[in-house]
Amino acid sequence: MKAKVGTILSTAVAAVAGFTGFADIERKDSTEFAYKYEMNALPTAEDLDGSGAVDFTGGSDLSWLSLSGGALTMNMSAGGQYLMSAATRGTAGDAWRVMDPTSATGGTGYTIETLVKIVSQDTGANYALNLQASTGDSSILNAMLSFSTAAIYWGNTPLTNVDTTVWHNYRIVREGSGDANRFSIYMDGALVRSGLGNGYDMNVNRVLIGSPGAAYKGKAQVAYLRMCRGAYAPPLPPQGKAAKKWSGAFPVQYNMVAGDTRFDGVTAGGTDWSGSTDSQSTIVQDGVLHLTLPQGHMAYYLANADVWQNTIGPDTAYTAEFKVKIINRWETVQQNRDLVMNFMCGNPRDLALLYVGRNHVYWEPNGIGTVQALSTEDNTDGMHTFRIEYSGASQTGLPYTYTIWRDNVVIGTNLKGSVSYNGNPGFPNLLRFGVTSTSTHGGSFEVDYVRWTTDGAWQYRDAPKGLVLYVR
Repeated sequence: MKAKVGTILSTAVAAVAGFTGFADIERKDSTEFAYKYEMNALPTAEDLDGSGAVDFTGGSDLSWLSLSGGALTMNMSAGGQYLMSAATRGTAGDAWRVMDPTSATGGTGYTIETLVKIVSQDTGANYALNLQASTGDSSILNAMLSFSTAAIYWGNTPLTNVDTTVWHNYRIVREGSGDANRFSIYMDGALVRSGLGNGYDMNVNRVLIGSPGAAYKGKAQVAYLRMCRGAYAPPLPPQGKAAKKWSGAFPVQYNMVAGDTRFDGVTAGGTDWSGSTDSQSTIVQDGVLHLTLPQGHMAYYLANADVWQNTIGPDTAYTAEFKVKIINRWETVQQNRDLVMNFMCGNPRDLALLYVGRNHVYWEPNGIGTVQALSTEDNTDGMHTFRIEYSGASQTGLPYTYTIWRDNVVIGTNLKGSVSYNGNPGFPNLLRFGVTSTSTHGGSFEVDYVRWTTDGAWQYRDAPKGLVLYVR
């Protein structure tokens, strides 16, 4: 049974000034929508219904479109550039019109969701980007969401001020026909406005995103565009006690047991891990992974695609945790930073890079050379637990941000990941830990476990008292 949206605002939503109450409609995550443009290829090459025809057209000049890091970049500085549903009404090759959101389905309404970042807006332009939807049925109102770098609009009517130059999730919901022939707008899971009327007047049947005229000039990135029949509010984020989870309950765990076939170490021959272990390294795996390297050498472990890349999408909320003790570091290398081992995890959009030293924890937000200190606590006095929470796109609050825990204390929040690796094959969608450079960091350390889950961003919770068995 699908949950109904209540009339009581959640704490997160209530904190957003000016936001109105929820309508009484069902909730659904956009990953369940019937038609999804995930930007794995240019939309002008996507054929969602298998008809042999594409679903969007971008005109004859597609030089303003490019794909990188799981996102589509739309450079509309020249104006008049857009992606529009491609075929005549009801024919194959046009997912919007095959979906047929007309009076025949008017009672069910429709829902459109997109993940957008406005990179820039041209001087003198009213807006940087436009998203519109219409059915060609004059009895059904039209949707138009406009974006500047500092606000979003319904047509030309301001909805709310927001910094759109960071990633946000936007959802347009047409609730149905008759009295329900109105729209609601959600941002990052929170309701911005309900009961909206016509966004613009035009008797056409299409979905359009881009710059339909000179008033819209700028540059934007789009991570996906998804749509379905039916009016659906976003799913609720984890609430209350459910927002905390002990990592022993995570479904993927590597507990460094000797002979564990799910870990490629000195004594194990499993298939879940690969990577590079230097011939000069000393590695022992006996319930704890002990790794020692001489200066100038490296060794690391990389999770294979079937356990990481294939489970992590650009909007997946996930949590990764590891427990480590630092023994020592190379004294003559990188004297200005206490770097020993690093832990990397990411998705097709950006990458978390966390470095753990003897008495420092560093975060790397913008690529090599830009690390920032999160903690100056001693990491050599025993095992310490580090947790990385990635908000994904379906959580309230800021999307695509990281929270870092050391033991049961938050040492970093609302952190942005590094995008500097997007141009490199295999980055940033990976999980890797160890000593991955011969010049910037390294030494010896011990790892008790590595665990992760892809069902949400979970706050830290200690193991239940008296429980000593691992949950495998």
